[in-house]
Amino acid sequence: MRTNIVRSSVLLLVPLLFAVGCGPRNEAGTTLVTATPGPGPTPVSAGAAERVENVALPDGRTVSIRHGAAKDPAVAGCADGTREAFHDETTFPRIAGCMASWTGTHSLRAPRTGAACGDATGPCAAPTDACATGWHICGVSGALSDLRQVTGEQCEAAGGGRFSAAVSHCRTQSGCEFDMTPTATYDCFDSGWCSEPVCCGSDCGDFGACRGGVWTDRTPIPVGTDQGCGQTSADRAGGILCCKD
Repeated sequence: MRTNIVRSSVLLLVPLLFAVGCGPRNEAGTTLVTATPGPGPTPVSAGAAERVENVALPDGRTVSIRHGAAKDPAVAGCADGTREAFHDETTFPRIAGCMASWTGTHSLRAPRTGAACGDATGPCAAPTDACATGWHICGVSGALSDLRQVTGEQCEAAGGGRFSAAVSHCRTQSGCEFDMTPTATYDCFDSGWCSEPVCCGSDCGDFGACRGGVWTDRTPIPVGTDQGCGQTSADRAGGILCCKD
């Protein structure tokens, strides 16, 4: 069995300033390291070319973030027109990873405000505002089918960084209860056991104690039971997963 590893969250506001401290502990007792963003994003012009940003983390690792070329948001899935995960719109026409930031903690199911946002345009009033019109934050209705359109391996390889869905990774907060049926739905718990949202990307960390909630034995999460799906910071979530309506 792989050892649980908690990887540093990456919040891509330029420039980046990282502050390292002793964070909350996950189900296995691993200490989280969080990142603090610097001031204001750098806007990306419509039609801007794809770019890759290499971000050095405090633990010595480097995370490579690929910002897709700016496109029509309805195609990109992200309100700012650039995807940071699930880059190939032909292979992944209905799911996208979008970098986003917000102040304080928010439910990943908070309703849309209508103000478009993203790492290329500015902070979000609600996390789902980073999704383009015609898209929603994956799992907002509880449906795991939003996530199961991809495999666990594709989720892990979606891109650099972390991208969270609006669904906790277990059916209940007792033990490790999963639902593997096609119509499965999960809640969005505020905190505590199994509350962490499902996430995709290289910086999600490996897995919590309950590994099989969405994909058998390989459901990644931003580990730390103090911030569940129902109240999470942008540092912990990193970005969001958007699914086509």
